[in-house]
Amino acid sequence: MGLFTGAAAFFQGMAFVVSTPRVWLRAIVPMATLLVLFAGLVTLGILGAAALTHGVLVVLLAVPVVILSLLLALALAQPLSGWALDGIVREQRQELALPRLAHPAEGALLSSVGAALLATAIGLPVLALLTVVGWFVPPAMFVTIPLKVLVGALMISWDLVDYPLALHGVRLADRFRWAGRNFFAVLGFGLSATIFFAVPGLGLLALPCGVAGATRLVSRPGT
Repeated sequence: MGLFTGAAAFFQGMAFVVSTPRVWLRAIVPMATLLVLFAGLVTLGILGAAALTHGVLVVLLAVPVVILSLLLALALAQPLSGWALDGIVREQRQELALPRLAHPAEGALLSSVGAALLATAIGLPVLALLTVVGWFVPPAMFVTIPLKVLVGALMISWDLVDYPLALHGVRLADRFRWAGRNFFAVLGFGLSATIFFAVPGLGLLALPCGVAGATRLVSRPGT
C-alpha cells in the first residue's frame, strides 16, 4: 500500500461517517471530547511557553505545542469516548461486510492508550530535537518544520490506526510491525488527517472519521 491508499482510506472513512446518520451521535462524543482537551492543552502550552520564554521563541514553540497538544488530546479522547469509537468501528465493519469482532473493547482501549503513550514518548524527543536545531540554526527551519509535520503526521496516524488493530486482538509488537510493513500508507493516512485537523471546525471530525478510515485501512486484503 502506498501514500495514496492511506490518504484515500481517511477520506473514505469521512464519507462513511458523514453519510451514515446512525453513527452521528457516536461521532459527536469524541468530537466534543477532543475539542475540550485540545483547547485546554494548547492554552496551557502557550501560556507556559510565554511564561518561560518571550518574543520569537514563543512563536517557534507554537508548532510543537500544537502538535503535542493534539497528540495528547487524541490519546486521552480515545478512552474517554471509547464506547462511541467502538460503535463506529463496528458499524464500519458491518458496512464492509466484515465479521464481527470478538475482542473486548475495554481491553483494546487500554492497549491502544498504552501504545499511543509509547509512541508519544518516542516521538516527543524527536520533535524537541528538531525544535532545538531550529532555534540554534535558523536556516534549518526550512527542513525542521516540514520534518516536524511528518513526525506529527506519523504519530497522529498511529493513534488512529492502532485502535482498530487493537480491537482485532493484535499484539503491540505485531501492530508496530504492521505499521512498518505499510509505512507509506500509514504516512499518507496521517498526512490526510493532519491536513483535515488544520481546517478550523472540520478538524473536529478527524477523530471519528479517522477511526472509520483506519478500520478500512487495516481491513484491506493483504495487510
